[in-house]
Amino acid sequence: MKVILLQDIKDLGKKFDVKTVKDGYARNFLLPRGLVKIATDKTIKELEIQKAAWQKQEIETKNNLEVFAKKLSEQEFKFTLKTGEKGEVFGSISKNDIKTRIYTDLNTDLHGYVENDFEISLDKPIKTLGLSQVEINLGKGVKTLIKVIIEPLSP
Repeated sequence: MKVILLQDIKDLGKKFDVKTVKDGYARNFLLPRGLVKIATDKTIKELEIQKAAWQKQEIETKNNLEVFAKKLSEQEFKFTLKTGEKGEVFGSISKNDIKTRIYTDLNTDLHGYVENDFEISLDKPIKTLGLSQVEINLGKGVKTLIKVIIEPLSP
């Protein structure tokens, strides 16, 4: 049976692919879960229209993410931590702290750029004063580095 994939399916294909699968697999698994629809001449024509619109939207989303990535890379995100008399640092800055600061500082700028949550590449919390570069993955293959500055808390 020929089917059109309505989303990416592991070991089968990507969204909008036309695939031939066994009838039982289509009827008993794929169709009831809404993962595919049966491929007919009419649905294939509809697919081409949907695919073109989806690709246009994907390109627009990626462009928006690239604009936002540039905006992020130009920003400095400052944090303060308590320090001891000998310069030792008490506390740390985590992924969640950075994410919260980005949302707080750029709240109005986020609209139209980031629809989904983004990932912060940070193996462990930052526990040193000064400048750190942190990679942000915005999705759709768009990544950028941001500047995180940690200063001592003024008494």
